[in-house]
Amino acid sequence: MKKFFSRWKAKAQVSIEFMVLFMLFLAVLTIAVVSVTQSTDSVYMSSTWLEAEGLLSLAKSKIDTAFLEGDGFSTSLILPEKILGFNYTLNISSNLLFIEINNEHQTKMLLSGNITGPLRKGENRIQNIGNRIVIS
Repeated sequence: MKKFFSRWKAKAQVSIEFMVLFMLFLAVLTIAVVSVTQSTDSVYMSSTWLEAEGLLSLAKSKIDTAFLEGDGFSTSLILPEKILGFNYTLNISSNLLFIEINNEHQTKMLLSGNITGPLRKGENRIQNIGNRIVIS
């Protein structure tokens, strides 16, 4: 009978050790998942800002090209409704072009401060009329 109980005690000891190892593994896995989730959010925001920077550069180049080409030049600029699912605003103030997403913004300086008309999502017509940039 003593042999039976000693075997049972050994099995119980193995079960406790298994449970401790399993809990330790579960804790490490939880920490890893949280870390990966935070990194994914950071990468997503970086991708969003990279797209925003590209859109800002495109708008700047179109407006600057219209200014440099002179009177009579015309081009179009199509702005998306959202950037990777985020709403944004693209505005011109004097000779500054800025984009805002999630209360953060970036700015680029334009060659001309003589610009009229707002940039809208969708198609925009950019014209140089008498060395004045008109956006419609």
